[in-house]
Amino acid sequence: MGLALVVPSLTADRRAIAHAEPAHSEPGVVASGKPPSPRVSDSRARVLDAAVRCVARFGVAKTTVEDVAREARLSRATLYRLFPGGRDDIVVTMVEREVAGFFGTLAGRLDGVDDPTERIVVAMTAAADQLVEHRALGFVLAHEPEVLLPHVLFTELDHVLASAGSFFAPYLSGLLEAEDARRVGEWMTRLVLSHVVCPPGAVDDSWPQARANSSRDAVASPFALHPEPLSEDRARWLVQMFIVPGIRALTAASTT
Repeated sequence: MGLALVVPSLTADRRAIAHAEPAHSEPGVVASGKPPSPRVSDSRARVLDAAVRCVARFGVAKTTVEDVAREARLSRATLYRLFPGGRDDIVVTMVEREVAGFFGTLAGRLDGVDDPTERIVVAMTAAADQLVEHRALGFVLAHEPEVLLPHVLFTELDHVLASAGSFFAPYLSGLLEAEDARRVGEWMTRLVLSHVVCPPGAVDDSWPQARANSSRDAVASPFALHPEPLSEDRARWLVQMFIVPGIRALTAASTT
């Protein structure tokens, strides 16, 4: 369930996010060519950190190269030496790094969890937690949802589902065939996105314990999105309602 899921773009080319793959980049690492020196890597990571903070503060539309350079305490000339493509170069690298970090953190949470059903619950709650706690993403969801929504709707969602399904499939390898495990990963992703992306009250919630006392109910725009954490209780309910029956059906089909 990647931030390809959900990290916003600073560039007009929205495909940069939708096609981002998990774990291809590390902080400050150039995607191709000769590895940079540690000093250059540190400086690039500094720029990417600054870019995330700028988006969290100003949003996508109002973040400029000058903002990022100022936040990173570097000159524009230095920034362009580090990222010759300027704003778009920074954005693509930032998205790749955030996606890699998202999946890396998720993998760490799943280490040592042996029960397949528990793995699904942990994966869903951990993924939702990361999405909710990402400050830059939170600003975009609340103030510029139109930047994100194209990446989790219609055909663009296919890229998100493919990345998430491929990531989670190995965690169910002892239970399901590879293709079926990938499909379960896609189902999980759909459930997490439904919880995170849909604003409170936008749909009739059939979960028996409705949300209460949300501190973010006031919405400036009818399209503003205010994600909330996915509790373990709700995750277990979702898994029992929507995931476990599917796994049983897939298991039965593979044995006939």
